[in-house]
Amino acid sequence: MSDSPAPDSMRSYYEQVQEAWVPRQEQAHPYAENAAWQRNYAALHAWVAANQLEGARVLEVGCGTGLLQDLVEHYVGVDVAASSAAFMHKPFIASSATKLPFPDSSFDAAFSIWVLEHIEQPDAMLAELRRVIRPGGTLFLVAAYDVAPWASQGLHRRPFRDLRLSQRVVKLTIPLRASPPYRIATTLLRRSGDLLGALGGQPSKVRFRRLTPNFETYWDYDSDACVSLDAYSVALYFLTRGDKPLYPSGLLRGMLLRSRPQIYRITK
Repeated sequence: MSDSPAPDSMRSYYEQVQEAWVPRQEQAHPYAENAAWQRNYAALHAWVAANQLEGARVLEVGCGTGLLQDLVEHYVGVDVAASSAAFMHKPFIASSATKLPFPDSSFDAAFSIWVLEHIEQPDAMLAELRRVIRPGGTLFLVAAYDVAPWASQGLHRRPFRDLRLSQRVVKLTIPLRASPPYRIATTLLRRSGDLLGALGGQPSKVRFRRLTPNFETYWDYDSDACVSLDAYSVALYFLTRGDKPLYPSGLLRGMLLRSRPQIYRITK
């Protein structure tokens, strides 16, 4: 999703995803299958309670089928798929996340779960979130970080016989690149460089690797991701703009961030 309207392939894909998901959500609690969702669901409710947001103006970016629209009374949902309107009984607007149709400081708080990695310009989405949240308001953000570049092609799922030579070479490297020692070493090295850059005093940009999203074949979670992000780079985006980290608290603790919620008090 960019400042221009989302391409038809992206919009159509997410509308199909919503249609497939509705029967499942009618049969079971929406987070019952996924431990990460359960953690985020609990953390989201704790955020609402801790910041007394029950009666506040709250925006969700990437609301999908509106599973969380009753989290607070004065809720507004935004999603790139216009078909979301069919599932909403709270206010909804079909819009790109990088060009939100609201005046500055329209909301007391905002949240977004597993959306940022699907945005072609993540800095633009974060800038828009900061813009529409009032000074002193809070942001609850969850993203899928470090999406593997082979996810869109399903190389970790498909057998070698299905792959071209170049894909086979990549598949051979997956065990090494996905191993904990390799991931820890490369992540700490990368984040150390980000920290040194942030100490210069200038607002930092989100560092990301652009991916080729797959809107045709579902191989795994985030086959449709547009970018691969680092959680610490996202944290530095807020910290270098003076926003107060409620979780994680501080630069060094953020070095250990994985796919946990990031919560900030916006100070602008």
